[in-house]
Amino acid sequence: MFFSVKNYLEAVDENVLAYEDELRRVRRELHRIPELGKSEVKTQEYILDYLKKLGYKPEKITDTGVFLYIPGSIEGGTVALRSDIDALPIQEKKHEFSSQNDGVMHACGHDGHMSMLLVFAKAIKELAPEHRNLLLIFQPAEEGPGGAEPIVNTGLLDTYGVSEIYGFHLFPFLQEGVLASKPGPMMAMTSEFYIDMKGMAAHAGNPEKSIDTIVAAANLVVELQSVVSRALNPEDSGLLNVGVFESGEAVNIVSGRTKISGTVRSYKKEIQFLLKRRICELIEGIDTGFGTRTTIRFVDMYDPVTNDKVLFDKLKRIEPDLDLLDKIMLAEDFAFYQEKVPGVFIGLGTGSEKYHHDLHTKGFNFNEKVLLRGLDLYLKLATEA
Repeated sequence: MFFSVKNYLEAVDENVLAYEDELRRVRRELHRIPELGKSEVKTQEYILDYLKKLGYKPEKITDTGVFLYIPGSIEGGTVALRSDIDALPIQEKKHEFSSQNDGVMHACGHDGHMSMLLVFAKAIKELAPEHRNLLLIFQPAEEGPGGAEPIVNTGLLDTYGVSEIYGFHLFPFLQEGVLASKPGPMMAMTSEFYIDMKGMAAHAGNPEKSIDTIVAAANLVVELQSVVSRALNPEDSGLLNVGVFESGEAVNIVSGRTKISGTVRSYKKEIQFLLKRRICELIEGIDTGFGTRTTIRFVDMYDPVTNDKVLFDKLKRIEPDLDLLDKIMLAEDFAFYQEKVPGVFIGLGTGSEKYHHDLHTKGFNFNEKVLLRGLDLYLKLATEA
């Protein structure tokens, strides 16, 4: 049973409710101009223009990113609030405010994340509450190759004395309007692997002259299924997925080359290392048994999103309705900020009978009223000592 809109809006401050139309307008304008990571030129222009019209002086960072520092009057370190801004290479279903960029879509809710942070800047200006020093970060390339680490490497967090950071993600697997998080590991670290297996091609009528990489690679894929179940302590969590298998030239040719790629995910660096080591060991065994010659390349993407317990307890205090979220095997480069300063990542539910499509699908959409819940929490975080 999904919550009604009324239920979660009852938890939102009356002053925040007045920003519903603005949130909807901004979200839909941004939704129409999605751009892939490191190409967010129009998105950056929109963010800069919106903030400048409010009287702020935002600045560019790492090419297509934007940040804004807002001095406050409440003592303590600076509170950073982060939104990602990039979209995905997905062709969207047509609707009244669908993407105007063919083959690109905000299918992961980043248009909602940006809207909450932009309208937060407007609300802080208009409502004028006493608040902490604030650093608003509009980060490019979260979907890849990762825009958080380059921003951290600029020294931005040090320059503005950031002591804590928060970010949101819209989640359709949570009920509409639900806020959820957890202390400790929340989202997985992730590595991609690319396997290139070489053998010897031959005509199917002369199999004795071949080294068949399809058979060898198929055996490897089967063996990989045992890695998590047999290499890990049952109390630990891990994931290994083979997502791509490419091989073959013709139906009557024994394949001399096969490529496999996939992902490895876990919540601990030592578990990630163990999984990667075990993959390499299995490849060595396959090469010995089948005579293949195999190379593997790992691309380490993001570390685990690990929420600070002290800040989580603070969050729970100012938002008593915060639900406890189970760990999820999705990945997020918000982790790079948390390696520098304590932080908490927060899920905001969008799931309902009407809005039930998953992230990264062409049907993903949500009721913009949920953004009021995120805006309300941003204001609470900004005004709490």
